[in-house]
Amino acid sequence: MKTLTLIALASMMALTGCQTAKRGNTDEVKINVSPRGAKVTTSLGLSCTAPCTFTVKRRKRFTVTASKPGFRSQTVKVDRKLNKKAFRRTLASGAVPGGSALVAVDTISGSFYDHVPNPVRIRLKRR
Repeated sequence: MKTLTLIALASMMALTGCQTAKRGNTDEVKINVSPRGAKVTTSLGLSCTAPCTFTVKRRKRFTVTASKPGFRSQTVKVDRKLNKKAFRRTLASGAVPGGSALVAVDTISGSFYDHVPNPVRIRLKRR
């Protein structure tokens, strides 16, 4: 009977599970700028030449600024949005013995968030 109970609990945890393990605590944020080749910087200290992709902690909010000679710079705020499906799974894991630890890990890591907008689309205007 104990073995069957342990198998059932393990199955429930696998199904509801820790979103940090399933989704990770980072998100790939794609940056597309028109015209291509613009310099992109973020408030997190990241930079690249567009188009590009940044790996960002899911819990972070930040800004993206695109600039190119002959064009006006533009800044876009990137926020985080609750992924309801991941959040429900996190809450469900709290009902399983030991699940409160999983809820705590997911809350700290921000694993149930997605960045918005993603992809970030910026259209620079000529000066």
